[in-house]
Amino acid sequence: MKFGKQISIGIKGYTKAVGLLFSKGFIKYMIFPLLLNIVLFGVGISFVKELADWASTAFVDWVNLGEAEFWGASALKWISEGIIGFLIYSMFFIAFIFFGGFIILIILSPLFSIISEKTESVISDGNVNYPFEFKQFMTDVFRGIGIALRNVLFETGIMILVFIIGIILSFVSWLGVIFMFFVSAYFYGFSYMDYTNERHNRNLKKSVRYIRKYKWVAIVNGALFAVVLFIPWIGVALSSFVAVISVIAGTVSMMELKKYEDSETDVVSYHEA
Repeated sequence: MKFGKQISIGIKGYTKAVGLLFSKGFIKYMIFPLLLNIVLFGVGISFVKELADWASTAFVDWVNLGEAEFWGASALKWISEGIIGFLIYSMFFIAFIFFGGFIILIILSPLFSIISEKTESVISDGNVNYPFEFKQFMTDVFRGIGIALRNVLFETGIMILVFIIGIILSFVSWLGVIFMFFVSAYFYGFSYMDYTNERHNRNLKKSVRYIRKYKWVAIVNGALFAVVLFIPWIGVALSSFVAVISVIAGTVSMMELKKYEDSETDVVSYHEA
């Protein structure tokens, strides 16, 4: 499939996903990202605050600012604590940009499996239904978690390699940032599209081969999620909501790819006949 066609299918997936979100009862699933945001915000900020307080206190004690009596010592102490706190909070949000997406994928994997299945059923006008089986549901969930862990390991390895190359060849370091965005988008899209692969009995090896074949569809599918993660401060909160849309879009794109492959098969069969 040509590059332009893949991009078109990826974009079509999102445009149709937004329509489905507000017309087919998917909007109720947004309550789960809301709850997740509350938990992540509460636990995450509390942890980061304690870490920032500990680091600030440790630094002040290390340089003996707490007992210093020279002029401006109290102001220097206050500035030092502020800088260290800012650095800790910044590191937290930077880490979430690169790894938070996969945390969301792992935690919400059971929800995403249900959403993807319902999306396929809606698109097929109810002609495709998957009766609920707890064993199969748990298999889907663990597969989703496994895919997320696999992808974060691959992305981390690539990120380290790009970082090393950026140090050696500093003049191309900015290209590394752009490249890593596409890498992140690909792996996110991979995860969202794999739920459909699981239902269609593609094992991990076949799924990898299939997504690589349509890599630009995966990149488009994961791009919005990746972009949102880069938004300062509010990106963390918005990303889990976007993830729901991305799952729907990924499933829509997979169904479009199936239609395309079926039409290509019909054309080949016609010419052979």
